[in-house]
Amino acid sequence: MNRQERLIAAMTGGTPDRVPVSAWGHWYDREVSAEKFADVMLEFQEAYDWDFVKLHARASYHVEGFGFRYEPSTDPAALHKTLATPIKEPGDWRKLRPLTLEDPGLAEQLHAIRLIRKRVGPEVPMIMTVFLPLDVADKLVDRDGALLKAHIEADEDAVAAGLATFAETFIPFVKAVVAEGVEGIYFSTKWANKHRIPVETYNRLARPFDLAVIEAGKSLPCNLMHMCEDGVYMEALADYPVPCFHWETQTPGNPSPAKALGILPPGRAVGGGVDPRTLAYGTPAEVRMKARDAVRQTNGRHFLLGPGCSILTAKTPRENLMALRKAAEG
Repeated sequence: MNRQERLIAAMTGGTPDRVPVSAWGHWYDREVSAEKFADVMLEFQEAYDWDFVKLHARASYHVEGFGFRYEPSTDPAALHKTLATPIKEPGDWRKLRPLTLEDPGLAEQLHAIRLIRKRVGPEVPMIMTVFLPLDVADKLVDRDGALLKAHIEADEDAVAAGLATFAETFIPFVKAVVAEGVEGIYFSTKWANKHRIPVETYNRLARPFDLAVIEAGKSLPCNLMHMCEDGVYMEALADYPVPCFHWETQTPGNPSPAKALGILPPGRAVGGGVDPRTLAYGTPAEVRMKARDAVRQTNGRHFLLGPGCSILTAKTPRENLMALRKAAEG
């Protein structure tokens, strides 16, 4: 099988010749322009021969047009420095207005997709990262979860107005990403878990906007729903219309791959298997053990092997990434 056939078979309940595998993370100093980002994505792909390229874009591309300002990092391992955010009071969410595709941050990502596609060719699947609206809100307040939660509790309608603005922005953006010829979108949120807000609040506030954005990319065969952190709301999101769910499968409050396959509708795939901490600080033998256990739990079907979340690129040794890559081959 080629990479396209392997990935689609795993996503759709077919029988791949082996599990597809990939990894991703931030190189902060090189994600600041389309050209530098394309270069590092290609270098990482060529170094490990992954089955797909997951475009792990600069997170702030989602919010720069809304007034989020940052100082770019010059260190591959150091976060960008936040300079300003526009949200201080609950009423500020109502002041936001949708962005167009001409917004520099959004246009830059579309340009990067074109550059990467030109260099990897049509045979390498590409999966673009897009935050869902409540996660965009979290990024706009510089990941100040306590502030966002306080705003939700004080004036949920105001926050919902902001989420509507984000949906109006990212529905056309997702459609533009689809038009660029990617194979999938990695829809991501840090808020679909019990440590953030109650599931009832998530369903009422976030779910309608999640589904609107996901709907815009439904024609793609390889979309993923990433639920970050511990205690994910797997049952609540199980009916989201994506072929694959991805999360940290090894944290104590999250389901294992085998358990998740029993929760999700028949035919859905799951992704993950090795936590970023083991990849960064463990041994190749530990990486192989965790990877093979995840493959065993799924019988090598309906499964994408990879990290449960973004790897610590500057701290993850090559031999551990090679162990992950080779574990896919048995």
